[in-house]
Amino acid sequence: MTEPASANVFLDEYRTTFERFDVAAVAAFFAFPLQVTGDAADVTVVSVPTVEAWLPQIERIVGAYRLLGVATADARDVRVVAVTARIAQATVNWVLRDGEGGVVYDFHASYTLADLGAGHRITAIAHDESPKLMAAVARHRAGGTPA
Repeated sequence: MTEPASANVFLDEYRTTFERFDVAAVAAFFAFPLQVTGDAADVTVVSVPTVEAWLPQIERIVGAYRLLGVATADARDVRVVAVTARIAQATVNWVLRDGEGGVVYDFHASYTLADLGAGHRITAIAHDESPKLMAAVARHRAGGTPA
């Protein structure tokens, strides 16, 4: 059943799995095909057909998080709305922090969560992370501060 409490537990597990930088374990949180909508210079919509097609993206994000020294993420302003008994929409303002607790950057993401019979899986994401991630990496490479 996809109720707000169980969706929050799922999101917390997702967060802690990302913090371990375990690419395969992060990939297990998704169902495919996966719909990804991002807002950067333009809005992009991508349908990811398989986990194998999604793994390079997760590896890229995990690699950038390692480069930036991301140690944890705070889920700020979490909102979960049950759509049906097995589908929920969750929106999160994530704040990425380094090992000293400093803010690396924050971003917003909205997840469609579905219980497909084996627990929750993310079936769609809408986010504004890409330009923030790229800017943080550029600052880091230029010798600047992460945030």
